[in-house]
Amino acid sequence: MPTLAPAELVTFVEKIFVGAGAPADIANTVAASLVNSDLMGHESHGVVRVRQYLDGIARGDTDPAGRPQIVHERPTLCLVDAGKGFGQVGARFAMEQAIGRARDYGLSAVGLKQCAHVGRLGEWVELGARENLVALAFCNGGGRGGAVTPFWGAERVLGTNPIAAALPNGDGAPIVLDFATSAVAEGKVRVARNRNKPIPEGWVINSAGEPTTNPNDLYEGGMLLPAAGHKGYGLSLLAEYLGGVLTGAGCPCFPAFVAGNGVLFMVIDVEAFRPFTDYQEDSTELVRRVKAAQPAPGFDEVLLPGEPEQRMLAQRTASGLTLDAATWTHLTEAATEFGIAAEIPSAA
Repeated sequence: MPTLAPAELVTFVEKIFVGAGAPADIANTVAASLVNSDLMGHESHGVVRVRQYLDGIARGDTDPAGRPQIVHERPTLCLVDAGKGFGQVGARFAMEQAIGRARDYGLSAVGLKQCAHVGRLGEWVELGARENLVALAFCNGGGRGGAVTPFWGAERVLGTNPIAAALPNGDGAPIVLDFATSAVAEGKVRVARNRNKPIPEGWVINSAGEPTTNPNDLYEGGMLLPAAGHKGYGLSLLAEYLGGVLTGAGCPCFPAFVAGNGVLFMVIDVEAFRPFTDYQEDSTELVRRVKAAQPAPGFDEVLLPGEPEQRMLAQRTASGLTLDAATWTHLTEAATEFGIAAEIPSAA
């Protein structure tokens, strides 16, 4: 399996998207986001998605040159239409709007619709936390028809509907929560399929509603289960309402739904409540006490949300990214399709 330097992979993927019709700045934004997800250890939202994005362009679901614009606004909120463009471009624009309005008014909410897959949701809320703001995101959508069954159901209705939050953490890296409300992100099943590996029981049921460890069953009429039973199902509905119904993005089970994401971002300025230095002091103390907890048997330490990603980022930035054979094949086939086969990196 090939191993590439992160910058080399960004350049390669960027050229593929340019070949598919994206302006250079948009192609770079999307490529850098996908590679960053791989660097963080979330291959489910990394360059494994390139084929999906190209298929969306081919179907007309995604406009590779689409740019977001505000279609409705009030001082503390706005609704952004991404113009069927790449989700990473729409999400960055929406978060920048949310950050600016929270700075001005203490609290903001920004909706995003007509948007292709936004990638790793945690990337966007982390932008707020690095500005000393609390940021939340609720995302619905995905492909037509959904991929997740409701609790006690045996039929696809819902998206994987992730929820994310990022919190300023004293002088340390932000605490970042980012999780699908399904038992697992669909992309993790895709990665297992590409690597010919079984999946844990409890992720997927097959088309007959039976438990399975075969990742192929998800793509042959099966469905993802909600996380934590009725609790994940409830959170999934919350994301469906806030990301899809409230913004007007629609829901996967709607007949006219176009594949993509709807997102509601909410940002809170800490200093609207108290001086940030006081917040930092309490945050540092809370983190100290959590990290000092006795580890359970078999574990070396208690980690904060976001710490595994930061450690993986440092490791993979140094060692490079190793791609599975199926993903590498998809990338090289795309390069050939767009006439840039000469740009394929000579991977180690």
